[in-house]
Amino acid sequence: MPEQHEAPSLGWVPAWADLQGRSAEPAGAGFILDAVPGAPAEGAEYVASWPGPDWEELAGTAAARPGARLTLIVATAAAQAPAPPGFSPAAERILLNAPTSQLDTGVDLPENSQVALAPMDSYDAVEITVFDHPVARGRVQVRDEAAAVTILEVPEGPDKEVFTRALFAAMAEEAFLHGAAHLHMVVEPDAAAGFQESGWTTAGRVLGYATA
Repeated sequence: MPEQHEAPSLGWVPAWADLQGRSAEPAGAGFILDAVPGAPAEGAEYVASWPGPDWEELAGTAAARPGARLTLIVATAAAQAPAPPGFSPAAERILLNAPTSQLDTGVDLPENSQVALAPMDSYDAVEITVFDHPVARGRVQVRDEAAAVTILEVPEGPDKEVFTRALFAAMAEEAFLHGAAHLHMVVEPDAAAGFQESGWTTAGRVLGYATA
């Protein structure tokens, strides 16, 4: 592998798994996430930081499991790491990070708009309604003072930015109340720049590999 750079921590991974309705079991310094609901053929996902302890052992274990996937959380400068033995590159996403204090700000929503949080089994659902009609949705989860969020739906149009900011503000407030100082979010590369303009910074890259 190329020159190493300090990798992001993995404290947010269990909360990220919860957002997807998945479990995350500790495995050394990494985690093993069960299959995505509705897609058991994909197998378990082995998550490790690179560089970091135990990643080679975890990758070796994953390579021996049919259908298993490996996800390496790497520093931005190490994003072009070659595939570990037994794997081929499958996907690349971006890990974003933002302080809750920076996102938990007042947002002027359009008239007759409301923001609501609803506790679910493994996360809190965040929803914005206009005239009681849902227009924007997201999820937030906090585990051991580490928070992960995701945006599920935001309408295109002139109110897209304000709805997005309102979702993040509600998520940040909820995370702060549960002791989290930062939010973490995994997004597609082409979406990262838009979020960076609203206070998020790139914390690393999420490199996915499939068994070759």
